[in-house]
Amino acid sequence: MEKRKITVSLIFLHAIVFLGIIGYMITENLSFFDSLWLAVVSILTIGYGDIAPVTKSGKVMTLILIPIAIGLTTYMLAQFAGAIISGKISSNMRRRKMNQKMENLNDHLIICGYGRVGQQVFHQLHREKHAMVIIERDPEVIKNLPEEVVYVEGNATEDDVLLQAGLERAKGVVVTLPNDADNVFITVTVKGIKPDILTVVRAEREFSEEKLYRAGADKVINTSNIGGKRMATAITKPISVEYVETILHDQSNEYNIEEILVSSTSHLRDKTLKESRIREEYGINIVAIKRDDQIISNPSAAEELNANDLVIVFGKSTQLKLFEKAAISNSHSL
Repeated sequence: MEKRKITVSLIFLHAIVFLGIIGYMITENLSFFDSLWLAVVSILTIGYGDIAPVTKSGKVMTLILIPIAIGLTTYMLAQFAGAIISGKISSNMRRRKMNQKMENLNDHLIICGYGRVGQQVFHQLHREKHAMVIIERDPEVIKNLPEEVVYVEGNATEDDVLLQAGLERAKGVVVTLPNDADNVFITVTVKGIKPDILTVVRAEREFSEEKLYRAGADKVINTSNIGGKRMATAITKPISVEYVETILHDQSNEYNIEEILVSSTSHLRDKTLKESRIREEYGINIVAIKRDDQIISNPSAAEELNANDLVIVFGKSTQLKLFEKAAISNSHSL
């Protein structure tokens, strides 16, 4: 809005200068340049040292020209100042609001880097309604961040930047930079501040994976390998890939895969999968059970659920929420 007002003011100002030139050429019988000079010094009210209106018509026109020009110039300067001040105020207000959000965040996720991979991570986690903070050092990238994004401008390899993003209160860090050396350094820094935090790190080259694990990464994702395998599978098993992509990238979030912990108070504890009737009552499928360091894939109906089992389940989001309540509650309810 301010930009439009300034543009309109400039157009009117140029129009007044043009009218002044034509008017002085007619009333004062001056050349174009002298008319331009007289119009400008009249509009800017800087006085007359060499050329001044001498005819009555020229003086009348000057009496009309000066008040209009002063009003328009004052208005235009006010718009300039307003645009600058409002921009600073808006920026400061956004920064304060973001700092408040950051201070109130707990168990959030930190994404280091908002490049091609970082954007994909952000959009997926945003769909799943996870609280996030982005660390990005490129000012141009920050300018294009969505309005609601909470971010820290800086280098994720620096301790104070990670602490500003709430690392000590976060539950996980995703490192998405394309440079493996930077990712190793960030992983070391993160684990040095909070050793028990879950850290997922991107790797571009295979020989970097081992280094990242040695640096403390909990999970290393080689984006090149995944992309290659996905392309190969897409050509040999296109229907299967399409089905999996439909599930994983469903915009409506109707279907999902969740990890749900069975609590010691759950009524499902110490029951077999057959006895708990999870498929019949909740309409979901148990893909696997993680028990301590053991993964039980495609568990049989005779498999018993224990307290602190991490159950990996697939189904509709509404059904998964009902099952999550059952995994916590000691009462049987639907």
